[in-house]
This record gives sequence, structure tokens and C-alpha cells, in this order.
Amino acid sequence: MAGHGLLFIHAVKSHVGKYQPIRLLGEGIVEDSLAKAAGRWGIEKTLVLQCLRPDMAEDVGLAQIFLDTAKMAARLTHPHIVRIFDFGKADGTYFLAREHIDGLSLRRLIKHMAVQRMALPATLCARIISQACEGLAYAHDLTDPKTNEPLELIHHCIRPYNILLSREGTARVLDFGVDDFRTRWTPQHHVPNLSQHVYMAPEDIRGLRVDRRADVYSLGVVLYELLTTRRPFEGKSHWDVFQAVLSEPMVPVEQHRPDLPGALRAILARALAKDRDQRYPDCHAFRKDLEDFIRSEGKPVTPRQVARLVQQITASDDPEAQARPRLGRGWSLAAAVGLGVLLGCGALLWKMGTAPEPEKVRATPP
Repeated sequence: MAGHGLLFIHAVKSHVGKYQPIRLLGEGIVEDSLAKAAGRWGIEKTLVLQCLRPDMAEDVGLAQIFLDTAKMAARLTHPHIVRIFDFGKADGTYFLAREHIDGLSLRRLIKHMAVQRMALPATLCARIISQACEGLAYAHDLTDPKTNEPLELIHHCIRPYNILLSREGTARVLDFGVDDFRTRWTPQHHVPNLSQHVYMAPEDIRGLRVDRRADVYSLGVVLYELLTTRRPFEGKSHWDVFQAVLSEPMVPVEQHRPDLPGALRAILARALAKDRDQRYPDCHAFRKDLEDFIRSEGKPVTPRQVARLVQQITASDDPEAQARPRLGRGWSLAAAVGLGVLLGCGALLWKMGTAPEPEKVRATPP
């Protein structure tokens, strides 16, 4: 494969067809950029442009796989899946243009919770994962419009960074098919990143044929992490964690969250069953149990609650918002020091002005 083991120097293009990249969001064989495009009535639309890296695009077969992946993802139109607007080749670049979600990823949310040592209400976590289930179930059920045969679409890479929370308070599944493409075709390091296997179903790690139950498992891991800010398998090394995923029971969730109701612990246990025949058969069944749990708690979860959470975290994590208070405290401290210096100098000058002039010392000749 062209450029497979070479260092690639990134150069941001000024435009790709009608799209104008603004800033780079992520690098890899597929590079993500925040971009804009002119819409109707001259209104600019903000979106995310995902481009196959030029050196990788030299492989015609790989470029076609990228386009096929984009075409498949563009079929998905659902409130809980990030939408693909366009894909193709323009100005020598293979691209897809997807919806830009103003909000935050679950990875960012979990990181914030860990730093602040906070825990979200169990019902709120259940609702977020329930909405992700709804989006995945739609994709899993999709059929070919011509033959009516199941397309058997599997996300294959459900991770906290692939589930976004919008400012409107809804969960959206991201990069359906695209992240699997990244994973399959990214050159492997000499030492593989075993930590990512914690999200993979055991049958997937073993190289067996996977079905929709693999996504159920991955989503179960995300739910566990959302509830606890921990992962369900632990070890002193990535290799230990890798082995634990395959052969050891998960760390009981109550060890990290003793307050969790038994119903939710049972849901997690079933979603994370190593034997896929013991797992939820699909995301429909997983979602039903999550919604039943929310109702049983008698505490409805509204989009407004999720939206408020997104607003609070994005505001507290905003570098500019964080810099302003620090800048204010810095200026206050500088002003106080400056005032002290001025007052001190003023007092000194006053004393010098009011003190009697010292006698002149007459020089005596040697």
C-alpha cells in the first residue's frame, strides 16, 4: 500500500470542491477538518470534512473502499446518527462531508467527570445509551431498497468518542463505518494498542464473524464507563486487560458505584456477557430494558437535562472561559502589587520631602 510506512507531512488544502476547510480536527488515514460551504441564499453551513489522506488515496482499491464506506454511511438517516451530506472525489481528494454536532463526546464527558470526581444520575446515563441503542438498531435493521435483503451493517467501533451529545440534549452515533475503515487500514505499530480491545466483544478479538451483538457489547462497555468513569476490566498492563476481556469476569460495577439499583446492574451484566448467546440479541432489547429501568425509577429524563449538562461542561472546559478568570485574578494581583508599590513610593517621597535636609559633610583635606 502506498505510503504505508512513511511519515506523511500534512498540508491543509484551501478547498475541496465547494468545501473550505477551516481547521484540522484529527489526523490519520482519514483526516477530519471543520469546514464551511456556501448554502442557499448565501448562508454558510458549518460541517465536518473527512478526507482520505493523499498518500493513502494512491491505492485505487483503498480509495474505492473509502467511497463504498461513505456511500453506505450516507444511507443512514436517523435522529440519533450523525448524518452524511455528501461524498465523492473533488480536486483530487476523496472526501465525505458530515453533519457538525455542536456539543461534546462521551469521552470528553467521562474525562470531565473523572477530574471533577462526579457521578451522573443512573437514569441520565441510561437515557444517553438508550438513544445510542435506538440509532444503532435502525442501522442494524436497514435493508437494501432493491432486494429488501438485510445490509447487516455493524458499527464495529463503538467508543466514547463516537457518541456525541448535542446542545439540544440528544445522543448521536458518529462515524458509522468510517472508524472501522480507519481501524482496518491504519498501519499497525510493532506493539499493538491493546487498550482499545476493552471495547471489543470477545468474539471480535478472536477473529470470529460478528453480528449486531458485538455493538451491544461495545455499548455496554461505554455504559459501564459512563456510570463509573472506569472500564469493566482492569490489569497492571494492557496485556492483562486484554486477557481479562477474553477470560475473566468484569469488575462488579457496584465496586465503583454502590448506589446503582440491581436492575441496572443486571442490564450491564447481560450486555457484557462474554458468550454472545447470553447477551442481548439486539439493541432493541437492550434499549427496552434501559427504558423500563428509567420508568421504574420514577424520574423522567428530559432533553433539557442533557442539554444543561452539555452546556455546563462545555462552558467549564472552554479554554477561553477558563483563561478569563485566571486573567482576571492575575490582573487583580498585579493591580494590588502596583498599588502597593505606588503607595510605598508615595510615602517614601513624602518622608523625603518633609524630613530636614541633612548637614553637608565638609571634606577634610588629607
